[in-house]
Amino acid sequence: MTLTVLFLSSFVAGLLFGVGTMLWGVEKKPRNVPPGTPVPLSARFTPANVAAFATLFGAVGYLLHRYTTLGAIAIVAIAAVLGVAGVVGASLLIAKWAVPGAAKEVVDERFLLMGHPARVTRVVGGSGGEGIAYEISYEAEGRRHTMPARSLDGAPLASGAEVVIERVEDGHAWVEAWSAVERRL
Repeated sequence: MTLTVLFLSSFVAGLLFGVGTMLWGVEKKPRNVPPGTPVPLSARFTPANVAAFATLFGAVGYLLHRYTTLGAIAIVAIAAVLGVAGVVGASLLIAKWAVPGAAKEVVDERFLLMGHPARVTRVVGGSGGEGIAYEISYEAEGRRHTMPARSLDGAPLASGAEVVIERVEDGHAWVEAWSAVERRL
């Protein structure tokens, strides 16, 4: 009975810890690291690995205890070995397949600020429609930036209007009024 409680508790705790890890994330930047410095993915003692081990240990241990005649020490040993093997296998899969695949992905620089809120700081000029140019300001990485902009749909924008950046091309942001985006949501 006590082994059943141990394995089921481990299984449930692993599942709950895994869900928590998914919700709150696993990659945290260490303190005093300059912005933009990548944090390497590690196969060490991480919350995701602990959750995976606990889940595997609990599931394998429970099934062995319930459906075999092995002794308690053998069941715990087999469950622990398979738990560690599962974590190592998943870590190797991530390190050898997922991380290199993500590193090869080409990022389209035009869409890095897509969906980012901004504010029209001034109307620069033009005769109407697409000819009107604007200056916008937005905050990124703790700093305020300004950039020339154009209206995505040609609609005039007032100074002080809240906008959303759609893309950045040739040093100009293409923006749309927040009210138009909000209507679609």
